[in-house]
Amino acid sequence: MKMFTKIGIYSLAALALMFGLFAAPTRAADHLDAPGLTPPGGDTRLDITDVYAFQSPANPANTVLVMGVNPLAGVLNDGTFHPAASYEFKVDSDGDAKEDRTFKLTFSAPDESLHQHLTLRQLPASGMGGSVLAQGQTGDSLSLPGGGQITAGVFDDPFFFDLAGFLAVDFCNPGTNFFAGLNISAIVLEVPSSWLGGSNVGVWARTALDDQQIDRMGRPAINTVFIPNNVFEPAGTEPSQKDAFNAAKPRQDQRDFRAEVVDTLEIFYGSGSDTAQALADFLLPDILTLDTSNPAGFPNGRGLADDVIDIELGLVTNGAVTSDCVGNDSSFSSSFPYLAPAN
Repeated sequence: MKMFTKIGIYSLAALALMFGLFAAPTRAADHLDAPGLTPPGGDTRLDITDVYAFQSPANPANTVLVMGVNPLAGVLNDGTFHPAASYEFKVDSDGDAKEDRTFKLTFSAPDESLHQHLTLRQLPASGMGGSVLAQGQTGDSLSLPGGGQITAGVFDDPFFFDLAGFLAVDFCNPGTNFFAGLNISAIVLEVPSSWLGGSNVGVWARTALDDQQIDRMGRPAINTVFIPNNVFEPAGTEPSQKDAFNAAKPRQDQRDFRAEVVDTLEIFYGSGSDTAQALADFLLPDILTLDTSNPAGFPNGRGLADDVIDIELGLVTNGAVTSDCVGNDSSFSSSFPYLAPAN
């Protein structure tokens, strides 16, 4: 795609979002998935785009956690992290949908070069106390005790999806990745798997401001697809449930949001379907489950190149739609920080 065309897309998306016209169409994975994250009222620096968790290809004894924020980084914002916010990876090591440890990042205000000082802490289940694991500057790869690393900065958006085909209900004609050439801000954390408290863990991410949770995400597209307004249900459903979902804790998901998930699944599987009920139990709580000893991808965690859209399209639509005919076009690395450089 020619550069002027990409600039046109960026500008259109930025202007439309600013005036509140483009919020629904740009939802994909969890990019701008709720009204509270959409400009002008929301702050895209707090919007989680995607979460990844996978065995390190460079060291099988390590696990890599990636949190993307800032959709359209450099267009809707300057690509920095919110200096008053916390960015957290939550890890459940005993299957009760409650965090047993948290990796918490905070950032200073950006300097004239948009660099920020970052601090990484590991917190116990109580969320109190904890220890500082690393401090340094965004854009640098910082070493952790025990062989881990962390970095934060602007990278190529690893998500791939045919947004135009989705809006036109016309996949594979020809199938174009809308997110090609777009950037996000990302945090890449690699730690010894032994730090996670077991080989089978649950992982999710959240952003918080003044101790108030703003966004959270585990599996891709749960809020986008299943929580009203969602793409499969008629317009007019109260959209505030999306903000409520982002503010909730995973352990509340079955109680508060299971009915919405079943309702959407029954559109394709039929009313009272046992399969819809079983899938709701699989999809909620909204936590990525990962066997750290297994290099397989989604739904075992989520790798950067995993085609989660194809997998979930087939799952949600009962095989009616199995692909958007878009594959990964990012140049991922087999070494830290794994993501492709910014465009």
